[in-house]
Amino acid sequence: MSIIYVHGVKVRSPEHGLQLKKPFLRWLGPRIAVGAEAAEYIPVFWGDAAASFRWDLKSRPRTPFLRGGVGGFPNVGELRSLNLDALPQPQPAVGNGPVLGAGPVAGPVAGPGLETLEPERRADFLADMYLAMAPRAREADPLVDAPELAGIADAASAVAAEWDAIVAGAADDDERIARLLHAISNRLAGQLLAQGGFEDWMEKAGEKFKRAVNAPFDVFSTVAGELRPVAHEFVANFLGDVLIYQNERIGADGGPGEIPRRVLDALARAQARKDQTGEPIIVVTHSMGGQLLYDALTYFAARDARLASLKIDHWISCGAQVAFFAELGLFLDQPATRSPQKLPVPPSVSRWTNYYDINDLVGFIMAPVFDGVTDLSYDTGYGLALAHTGFLARPSFFEAMAKAVGKAP
Repeated sequence: MSIIYVHGVKVRSPEHGLQLKKPFLRWLGPRIAVGAEAAEYIPVFWGDAAASFRWDLKSRPRTPFLRGGVGGFPNVGELRSLNLDALPQPQPAVGNGPVLGAGPVAGPVAGPGLETLEPERRADFLADMYLAMAPRAREADPLVDAPELAGIADAASAVAAEWDAIVAGAADDDERIARLLHAISNRLAGQLLAQGGFEDWMEKAGEKFKRAVNAPFDVFSTVAGELRPVAHEFVANFLGDVLIYQNERIGADGGPGEIPRRVLDALARAQARKDQTGEPIIVVTHSMGGQLLYDALTYFAARDARLASLKIDHWISCGAQVAFFAELGLFLDQPATRSPQKLPVPPSVSRWTNYYDINDLVGFIMAPVFDGVTDLSYDTGYGLALAHTGFLARPSFFEAMAKAVGKAP
């Protein structure tokens, strides 16, 4: 069995795909394993052949961050977009009313404690908290800009499974959150320890956690301003990678350019194994990776003898723009099909499941354009640009993929 992963825009290090091996094999491996055989993981890295900005994106105007609050556990994903150090300490209020936001209460406002968190939400919570507090996670998108953190879903899930044992005997939530985050760091092969400053970060973890869960519930009125720089940079990188791919997907010799060639090589490797063993092929694409795969399947594969018998058992796309590109007629040799007719799923694909987040600025549904695709909504818990890249940070998304793969056609 083979799992192919094709990343999206802005990825510039192969480490991103390599670190995702752990969560992919953790959740998808057991679903597609045959007997005692192990799943083969094939990440397709194409970021080094994508957009390169000659003036380091200095043409993008800088916009300042606005100040805002963050909600409790239900919106903990928003922590990634905020500066926890800048959040105010909780202030006492006077009056009556049992719910924060429903009216003032007497005494200090208390946010939810860790004991209120349902066990099934622990893994996502830990992934969000870690990405909010880790030093390098202050990057615009830690899974891309700090690729050593791309295995966070696997680490958070493993720590969540040992939650009770890890926090046993801890005096309070400050110590509990410190222990849990320390365990995640160890699971990530001590990446933060190697960067220095970890001890100081851990000392402040409890304080930051307390600020996060006690801050005012006004995140939804301010998060757009908080994320303007993130969204601006994301759009620039997105357009850059799209334009470079569109311009260079056909090589000088008329064959596939460098980027589609890498996708074809991964498909050929997986198909060669399938020809020998009969094992299934699962392809997961994020964002622009979907367009790369679609072009490969509908245009380039027909011209590659290695792929004459290609059959993908399940294609899973997330944060994809395949339908949007098809609406514009941007694919190679795309037929002139228009509404109300639909395009067929590529014949080499047995099943196609597409995940989308309604907060994702550039995530599209496929069913209105392609016949036979299953669209599934998935809430990353993030807003704006972070919703686009948030899929692969969440253990619950890998669980969702595993369930989809395990279902009968």
